[in-house]
Amino acid sequence: MDEKKGVKNGDLVLPGDYLGVIEEYLPGEGVKEENGELYAIRAGKVRIDPDRMEISIEPVTDTPPLPQIGDVVIAKVIEVKPQAAIVQLVKIEGRNDREIATSKLAGIHVSQVRDGYVESMTNEFKIGDIVRAKVIANEKSPIQLSTKGYDLGVIYALCSRCRAPLVRRGNQLVCPRCGHVETRKLSSLYRKLKV
Repeated sequence: MDEKKGVKNGDLVLPGDYLGVIEEYLPGEGVKEENGELYAIRAGKVRIDPDRMEISIEPVTDTPPLPQIGDVVIAKVIEVKPQAAIVQLVKIEGRNDREIATSKLAGIHVSQVRDGYVESMTNEFKIGDIVRAKVIANEKSPIQLSTKGYDLGVIYALCSRCRAPLVRRGNQLVCPRCGHVETRKLSSLYRKLKV
């Protein structure tokens, strides 16, 4: 029988490559254990932590980002319900290099819109609005967002009558084309960020 050869720190491996046995190392990121043997589950470089006796695989390619708790995201409102706004994630702020690697749906619950009482979600968001929000939970789908905060909320909106871009006047939005006045949970960055 062929003897399986272990790996050294820095070796390049592919998914399915043999790494060693469970008696040598504990499986870390990118490693699975099968019948006492350790195998790579992604392509990358072997990293061995002698202090923790752990072997892991460091990816050599940049993986698509996953929204983490505390990340600020840009999203588009696709549905407004009495208790929540459903949004489609567009990007993670500061990570313009790759597309998001998960379901792009997220929710903003009525309790997370602003500090204080929210009478109606339709006064806070409309379909098509672009919002800047913070990730507060990502364990299950949909990801949960919050727009509580001075710089969080709607950053771009269209008139619900004529679809012209709305202009901010104090805490209200005014349509320069038809004069219609609307309210939203506005960000201090309204129309200041490139969308």
